[in-house]
Amino acid sequence: MYRGFELTDSGIKQMNPDEAVEFFRKLLWAEASETDVIQSSAHVPTEINRSDGGLDAKIEDADPSREDIIPAGDSGFQIKSSNLEPKECKEEVRSNSGSGLKSRVNDLLYNGGTYVLVIFEELSGLAPRNDKDMLERRKEALEEEFASQGYPDADIRIYDSSKIVGFVNRFPALVAKYKGIEHVVDHSTWHREAIKDIEEFFSDTKRDKQIEKIQNILRDSNEHCPVIRVTGPPDIGKTRLVYEALSEEGLQERVIYGTAREFKCSGVASRLRMDPDWSAILVIDDCDSKDHDYFRQQFSGEADRLALITISADPTSTGDVHSVSVEQLKKNKVKELIESLEFKVDEQPDFDRIAELADGFPSFAVMIARNAAEADEQLDNLLELGDETLINKL
Repeated sequence: MYRGFELTDSGIKQMNPDEAVEFFRKLLWAEASETDVIQSSAHVPTEINRSDGGLDAKIEDADPSREDIIPAGDSGFQIKSSNLEPKECKEEVRSNSGSGLKSRVNDLLYNGGTYVLVIFEELSGLAPRNDKDMLERRKEALEEEFASQGYPDADIRIYDSSKIVGFVNRFPALVAKYKGIEHVVDHSTWHREAIKDIEEFFSDTKRDKQIEKIQNILRDSNEHCPVIRVTGPPDIGKTRLVYEALSEEGLQERVIYGTAREFKCSGVASRLRMDPDWSAILVIDDCDSKDHDYFRQQFSGEADRLALITISADPTSTGDVHSVSVEQLKKNKVKELIESLEFKVDEQPDFDRIAELADGFPSFAVMIARNAAEADEQLDNLLELGDETLINKL
């Protein structure tokens, strides 16, 4: 047992219905990514209060490398934050009229799919006044209901809270999100640092291709831990580019982020090497060439349960097959970025002049624009100064 790196039953039992669905939704995406279930196969709506036809999530025609969470073929998941008694399990799959099954449940079983009931309560042990296991009683109730509706051989699974946390504890990113792991953060917590107060991402053709390259490498890792080296001058937008590349569902749920120093201080690195069940995309920032070589040596021999991305301003070649060099952002995109900012002044800065001064560095453009807007001097006078004088003033 690795103390401090596990989510427990108590950490999920108090979730409300929305939180439970969102929690399990992230687990499904993480598992789909880990087990090579293609993105288009999974459908987990973000709004759970709409009519769901008896299912909160659907995965179609899956061929996972393991079937612990996602069964092969079609599967449908009904997610409940509180316990259902056997009678309630039957009622849950019946149509509102009481005659027949709910539409999506019926379609699922008709096509030979697996019905999965997810309950955020502990169901192990014997039921009161009954010698049968609580989980088995609920499964038997569903078997009876499905048989009475013409599906005597329906495939049924039930996941209770103990199974759920067992699944989640394979993904340190989810543990970091819902419990916290010292020195590293998950993708959503990384958000504030990555965006640096610029919510909208401004890209150009080259950056779009680099984002696509990173995503393709991670999705086609060829059974080995992929190693990606991202370099470029300070404040050019390296961290933001990697953040955006990992923002897609199926990737973000496996991301843990930290600096090289933080990773070395945490126990995460050793756990990742020692625990074959742990799966993650490691993003290590401020990682110079020596640190990169260290982490590459630690992880490159692992299977594709892991992926390693290091970010640095250090231009030293590391000889990696997968490398991304981030360069200046196109001037027209820098101008769009500046124009998107809000200025608390009546007179707007000279956007073209600022884009020229920024020279393709997004954060520098924002600094110039905001400082120029807040300067005591008139904006036109300030931006008409020579480059060196202006930079000294800023």
